[in-house]
Amino acid sequence: MTPPPAELAWVGFTKAQHDLLETLHTIGNNGWDRNGQTDEMMPRLLDRAAAEDLSIARIKEAMLAVGHTRNTLHQLDRWEAKRTTGRFGR
Repeated sequence: MTPPPAELAWVGFTKAQHDLLETLHTIGNNGWDRNGQTDEMMPRLLDRAAAEDLSIARIKEAMLAVGHTRNTLHQLDRWEAKRTTGRFGR
């Protein structure tokens, strides 16, 4: 992954969405791997994102734009499945 600029410009996002994207980007530095910490954090973060009208598709688009790979973005789909169904996706 290419390191993004120090201050990412999340153009077209609200302040609340910007803050969520920053947090998700930071957590994504390990590819959104599943562990005890992310098991607690990710469903809640994605709940907040949904409440802020920030879809998983827009999150993935933003993460791709700052250098996350399509393979690691698949983890976001798995976390979204955990959020919506209670089960970690494949």
